[in-house]
Amino acid sequence: MTPRWSPNPRSLLRRQELLTRGVHPRRLASEEFTEVIPGFCTPTDAPADLQVIARVLQREVSPDAVISHVTAAELLRLPLPFSQRHDELNRIHCTVAPEKRRRLGPRVTVHARRPAPTRRWRGLTMSAPVELLSDLAGELTTLELVQACDKLVGPQAERPRVSLRELQELVDHASGIPGINQVRQAVTEARELVDSPKETELRLLLTEESYVEPEINVWVRAPKTGENFRLDLSYPWLKIAIEYDGDWHRTDRARHRRDRRKDDVLHELGWRVVRATDEDLSSPSNFLGRLAHLGAPQLRAPQMFVG
Repeated sequence: MTPRWSPNPRSLLRRQELLTRGVHPRRLASEEFTEVIPGFCTPTDAPADLQVIARVLQREVSPDAVISHVTAAELLRLPLPFSQRHDELNRIHCTVAPEKRRRLGPRVTVHARRPAPTRRWRGLTMSAPVELLSDLAGELTTLELVQACDKLVGPQAERPRVSLRELQELVDHASGIPGINQVRQAVTEARELVDSPKETELRLLLTEESYVEPEINVWVRAPKTGENFRLDLSYPWLKIAIEYDGDWHRTDRARHRRDRRKDDVLHELGWRVVRATDEDLSSPSNFLGRLAHLGAPQLRAPQMFVG
């Protein structure tokens, strides 16, 4: 008996091609396949990735569509809460002119907008930075929007990268866009050189608690060994370093050893190091108390921190 044919994992094929290859209509209608965009199916257990789906949608189904909202954000690797990611939503977002808006199945959300600036990225037409951030303003918290801005202008941003100055100028000249006021506020709090969303959260926590804004990604060189160490946040004139410890500090032993070495060298050079965890971000009283004890600069008189 000839074994039945199955598509490759993570493939996205036309429904008609699957039928031609011998996939019975009952199989296509079963949970084995998912129709992610009209006329195109993927194996449910090993679905096509978001970039492939977006490319097929734009090239084969709706050539006028602009990839937008959280779909564009995820493709550009902007930080998003899990609830807004494709794996959870199982939806792709795009935008078209109002007169061209039409339904594209239950897994595609089609937004309507008059022609607006776009950008090309890896063969896709996507919303330009200001339009994208304005779309996200209705879905993200203030912190999440600043984190998205930091990533968009950061050292690990997808190319073509926009600088913070360019983004500020674009936002200043934008008008009549829903969400633009939230974007303007987020851009004023955005900074270049930020490596991770948690560093953004830590920085904003400090400024919200009236600490002087720390410097970002300062490099310290050990003169005897020539080693270079990057500090997440710091007050260099006071030799106070603030480091974020993610969950990988428990699971990545090599990373843990490097950080121990970093702390040892910094202490030898006269630095004081304060490490913050996720627990400190959710309940910051002890962390802020350690900073106050070290004399971290504040814009107003210190308060008593209550846990």
